[in-house]
Amino acid sequence: MGALKANYLGRRMPLNAMLSVTNHCTSHCRYCNIPLRKQRELTTGEIFNLIDGLRQMGCTRLGLWGGEPLVRDDIAEIVNYASFRGLYTTMDTNGFLVPDRIHELGNLEHMIIALDGDREAHELNREPDSFDRAMEAVKVASNRLPFWSITVLSRHNLHSIDFILDTARKYNFLTTFQVVHHNEKLGVDVRDFVPTNEDYKVAIRKLILEKRRGAPIASSEHYLRHLLAWEDYATPMLPYRFGGLKCWAGQLYCNIDTNGDFYPCSLLIELMEAKNFLDVGVKEAFDSTAKVSCKACDASCFTEYNYLYSLDPGVIFSWIKSMYRSRK
Repeated sequence: MGALKANYLGRRMPLNAMLSVTNHCTSHCRYCNIPLRKQRELTTGEIFNLIDGLRQMGCTRLGLWGGEPLVRDDIAEIVNYASFRGLYTTMDTNGFLVPDRIHELGNLEHMIIALDGDREAHELNREPDSFDRAMEAVKVASNRLPFWSITVLSRHNLHSIDFILDTARKYNFLTTFQVVHHNEKLGVDVRDFVPTNEDYKVAIRKLILEKRRGAPIASSEHYLRHLLAWEDYATPMLPYRFGGLKCWAGQLYCNIDTNGDFYPCSLLIELMEAKNFLDVGVKEAFDSTAKVSCKACDASCFTEYNYLYSLDPGVIFSWIKSMYRSRK
């Protein structure tokens, strides 16, 4: 309904909000600088007030990320409060703390666990000894909590797509895939991680073929074809529409940084001026995200959102099917 109102009545609302609850992390992935950021974190009460404000404005989904959300002692309280307020609540995690804390997450609707391939591939993307901990999270979460994996495709793991899909079949979860797209404030110089354009395209063609064959891939074919057509993977954002797809960042979704600053999406963190809801309130902070300098990106979540909120029937059906399949 929110998307219909936006498309036909020009309404704006934070229908889908992503909140970084911390920059602290139990890991330090090789392409990520987030654990090095120094910011004041929102308190439990401030996050509750944020949730109230978002809900009042029409928010229906809250995605928790970081850093590693499970390092916060109060993360279960945050999940429980968001659920109490009627928000569909999800969490991104590296999996390290899942075995110890999954019993606290009964009100979490969905979890996304980072898994980048077999041991060698995963640890070349992330850090030594991280593979076993990610796999333990997969095993613990399997049949206890709806989840799927997210794989950052890099030059280290293009050969590991079959491993990811076989692991998903074994433990009954769905997979999602994205290309490297950190902005320069949140990530390191990623040139050593980005494959050639042709190598990326070969991998993306394989994903499209495997999805058509019924592989456990949640990523929609529309998104995968968007990726396949992308001109240069070293440039994650464009100042013009790509493939005719409208970007809904700052109109139907937004990102709240660890300190409470509002941005249209995470790709624009620290690349534009931001207002903090602690200073101006949730409505004014969200309203400040309306002007977006870029018009397209190759990020998986934002591209999927843009298709969904543009009311693309194929993507809507694909995600309904994936959500149903992930809960069987």
